[in-house]
Amino acid sequence: AEEIHAALNEPALSARTSAVLERVGKALGEPEGTGPDHDPLLRSQRRRGYERGLERGRAEERARLCRLAARKFDDDTAQRLAVLLEQMLPEQTADADRLAQAGVLIIECETGAELLDRVSGKTAT
Repeated sequence: AEEIHAALNEPALSARTSAVLERVGKALGEPEGTGPDHDPLLRSQRRRGYERGLERGRAEERARLCRLAARKFDDDTAQRLAVLLEQMLPEQTADADRLAQAGVLIIECETGAELLDRVSGKTAT
């Protein structure tokens, strides 16, 4: 009870206090068979955090691919590749295999024009 009182009155949530609250929540939820995902607010916050993490990872991967294209071809090709990758449908950019395939195409293609055509789907892969 003292730890809960201290946690609820702490001006800024510390890592220690957060751990106490997590432990108490788990102890209270286990007998009922509930957890963080049973709370609508926590569930939505966790989902948003997960989605933000995925989007951040996708953006980092797109940036890596464009840097690779700039090193192999030129800056113009890299900039045009960035536009193509941004224009892809969300389910395509969400697909890690699709982004990996773009990396393979950067390695396989002999020219920037070939790369851009293949990424855009103008020629067979």
